[in-house]
Amino acid sequence: MVRPVFKTAMEAPQAAPVGSIPTRSRHLTSPPAPRRTLSTLVILNPAAGHGRSARFREEVRRAAEAQWGAVELVLTGGPGHATALARDAADGFLRVIAVGGDGTVHEVANGLLARGGRAIPTLGVVPVGTGNDFAKMTYTARVAPQAAIAALAAGTTRRFDVGLAWGEYFVNSLGVGLDADVARRVNEYKHWPGSFGYIVAALQAIVHRRALRLRIEVDGDSWGAPTTVLEVGVGPCAGGVFYLVPDARPDDGLLDVCVIGEIGAGFLLSKAYRVLGGTHTALKEVRMARGSRVRITSEAGPLTAHLDGELRAPDSDVLEVSLVPGALPVLVADGAGKAA
Repeated sequence: MVRPVFKTAMEAPQAAPVGSIPTRSRHLTSPPAPRRTLSTLVILNPAAGHGRSARFREEVRRAAEAQWGAVELVLTGGPGHATALARDAADGFLRVIAVGGDGTVHEVANGLLARGGRAIPTLGVVPVGTGNDFAKMTYTARVAPQAAIAALAAGTTRRFDVGLAWGEYFVNSLGVGLDADVARRVNEYKHWPGSFGYIVAALQAIVHRRALRLRIEVDGDSWGAPTTVLEVGVGPCAGGVFYLVPDARPDDGLLDVCVIGEIGAGFLLSKAYRVLGGTHTALKEVRMARGSRVRITSEAGPLTAHLDGELRAPDSDVLEVSLVPGALPVLVADGAGKAA
């Protein structure tokens, strides 16, 4: 009898040992354990919130696993790392949870939006920063990490607009003039609790304020004027407490613009406080506009701007801002998050 020849051992049929009962044989291998599917990537900035964020690492992990199953949690190691993680490490994840402040959210969003045609996971925000302006739009601001995750898991996904300027995305606000000076100075007070650092930085910037000679164009409507503050907002609040564009909404397909002209001591003493409640928009020193494209031209040298609080100065006297409608899928908390 001719014996069959098998090229590899895998091709040969495996016979049960003589006298054994196949269904009970210890030679039979167990089926492989099912591979855990990771649906959630958590990017945690351990430096956020004056270093408080690192203390929430295990609490965040446990809360996320309770809501979404196994998660992958990674810590950022410095500026730009969150962007790289969101861009390069988020393949196959349904959601990316950013744990940190507005700077962390800015980086993660830029990474997600730079994925080059690959699927963009939904962004969720657990705020552990100072201003937490973006978290105000997702109703997780001032909510403890565990409760924020539960509220996000029970919430909905919405498509948020983003702005684009100098090749970089911003998800909440862009500022020129005094606003950018505040962003520059606030780094000195990052160790101060809450929004106190922003307020002190704002007071210092006001004392040293100067009007810029700008030409501003919003969807073809153009004007030139000395400008102390220029804010372009996707969302309504910047710096934790300043509602310069109070009517801005992150999904209305428009950028909101606030321009405050040259101001003196009278304005500062009797009117400036009104930006805290967003009641300044009808003042004669203020001009409001809405549109999808904004062009800012400086008549006195290069511009400096902040994007979500991150300072940029690329040696250009022109800043073109455009809206990318509905570009970013975002988790928005349920009613419990809103109430909190």
